[in-house]
Amino acid sequence: MLHKRRAMNMQRLSFLTVVLGAAAAGFVGCDTDSPVEPIIEDPPPVVDPEDQEVVISNVRPPAVSGGTLIVSRDGLHAIAADPDRDRVVVVDLAKQDVIAKIALQEGDEPGRVAEDSEGRVHVALRRGGALLTLDPATWSVAGRRSVCASPRGVATFKPIEGGEETVVVACASGEVVEIEAAPTGKVVSTTQLEPDLRDVVVSGDGTAAGRKLLVSSFRSAEVLTIGPTGVVQNRSKPQAYSNIFTERMFLPNVAWKMIPAPGGAAMIHQRAAMVPVVIEEEEPDGYGGQVFDCGSTITNAAVSRFDSNGNVATSERGGGIGPALLPVDVALSDEASANWGERQIAMIGAGNDQLMMTNWSTVDQFDACDDNFFQGFVAPVGPEPIALDFGPTNVETGARELVVQLREPAALVIYDGNTLNWRAEIALGGDSRADSGHTLFHRNPEQPTTIACASCHPEGGDDGHTWLFTEIGERRTQSLYGDITGTEPFHWDGDLNNLEDVMTTVFEHRMGGSPQSEARVDALHSWLATIPRIGLPEQVDSTAIARGKALFESTEVGCATCHSGAKLTNNKTMSIGKGAATQVPSLVGVRNRAPFMHDGCAKTLKDRFEPNCGGTEHGDVSGLSDAEIDDIVAYMNSL
Repeated sequence: MLHKRRAMNMQRLSFLTVVLGAAAAGFVGCDTDSPVEPIIEDPPPVVDPEDQEVVISNVRPPAVSGGTLIVSRDGLHAIAADPDRDRVVVVDLAKQDVIAKIALQEGDEPGRVAEDSEGRVHVALRRGGALLTLDPATWSVAGRRSVCASPRGVATFKPIEGGEETVVVACASGEVVEIEAAPTGKVVSTTQLEPDLRDVVVSGDGTAAGRKLLVSSFRSAEVLTIGPTGVVQNRSKPQAYSNIFTERMFLPNVAWKMIPAPGGAAMIHQRAAMVPVVIEEEEPDGYGGQVFDCGSTITNAAVSRFDSNGNVATSERGGGIGPALLPVDVALSDEASANWGERQIAMIGAGNDQLMMTNWSTVDQFDACDDNFFQGFVAPVGPEPIALDFGPTNVETGARELVVQLREPAALVIYDGNTLNWRAEIALGGDSRADSGHTLFHRNPEQPTTIACASCHPEGGDDGHTWLFTEIGERRTQSLYGDITGTEPFHWDGDLNNLEDVMTTVFEHRMGGSPQSEARVDALHSWLATIPRIGLPEQVDSTAIARGKALFESTEVGCATCHSGAKLTNNKTMSIGKGAATQVPSLVGVRNRAPFMHDGCAKTLKDRFEPNCGGTEHGDVSGLSDAEIDDIVAYMNSL
């Protein structure tokens, strides 16, 4: 059983919740007369590295992706994808009991879950490259169909005028695949877009002709509007944010989850600082900085609303929910609460075990960084929440229930939808996936902070952001996909010889983390080696790739002079005609790392070959035609 004290009601706010400026403040429409006074607890003592626990899971868990839970439309069942144990678990919410555990193939990593009009449940297998379909009558596997190398988002569509119901899948490899919802149904269409696609929401008037797909891009937080013919009709991003007290500017990035919302969609995402970041922080919080008014934090979280055409619609001073650490999931009630007077929205922070809830209109009108406090209810939840959804109405209280999925140990926790009071917990069982390396990547296990490794390296990759650092200038976050072992030294400047240096210089001094033992660092290092690269699209021009490979490896062009070997790097720090010498990066999986170059000057791989971005010493492409450069790009996209 989980410790119920970790799922206490909203009046027992943890120290971290208070420090984050997210204390419950009360608001119009909430059944309370005044803000609740939180109990401020002392932060936990820093643990001596020699006394730190080290646990290595027999099966190393994947990076947290979040958003792996739905409650069925009839409110009877919760369906939880469990990427750590490669299974799907079904819970009877009335009986509060597990009724099915569907074992999948090793490494499938089940992710997003969607239900169609027939009650069938469809699950994206993130590494299995397939769409799984479950029969609700028996909760058994009714079908498994290949859709793309890296399926992420899932939505269903049934035209109101009749016709075949379909499932739409958005893939990190860049495809949008539409497939018949029937368990043995065929692929209807495949549209190839740019990589890094995340979630998909069906919009429009409900007809096949009027249908639009709102597709999010993970790292850029951009929403692409796709018309019925597969053409991109619109692009929009959440608004940039400038704090009214500090005048610090933040740009939206890392769209952890996008869901259907009234008139369009809602996205929970991070925001990254666009001001000079001090490298040598003396403050104990480091990059996390002061959290009141979001102070000197370099990342915070927000929810942005988009209309049916994919245009951002959140008010200029709305959306911010403060520095919630790893805001991986968001849920919206499907009806107005009797007590709240309107629909409710709930969010979780996976890195600080934080559950937040407010009115749908409130999150659109207020910004927690402006208003000092999150305008709603906050409760500590844990350990390690990764997904949530609104459940059925509780007959005793008349309030919607809120179901939260916990990663380790695997469980569902049910909260009252009015007060966030804990109501019940349901253990999902299964082998432990506790892992010190995984934990160290997603949080500071010894003390609360507002930033984790995964804040800038979500899902083990990168946030696509170019930071402006004092003293050294612009530096784009480097990706960790595909095992960074053997690519030392680290950082663009090649100034960190190994992971131990990274932990001391970055984790402790810059991020405000506590010192870690050698065994803990080794656990992190071995876990990082398990992060896979994102799969490649199936539709490629093999002839163009072959031509590009020959040019890339030719002595005339000279790309392979530095980008060689298994990791496509010589591990040296070299000048490429753009100022200071920089580390030669690995090119494995480079297609998924836009923007490119250490200063992010190339929005696309082809832009890298522009003289003002590529540099005259960065390979000699002066004699190449535009078509030949396209061939090199095709080859690089295949790496």
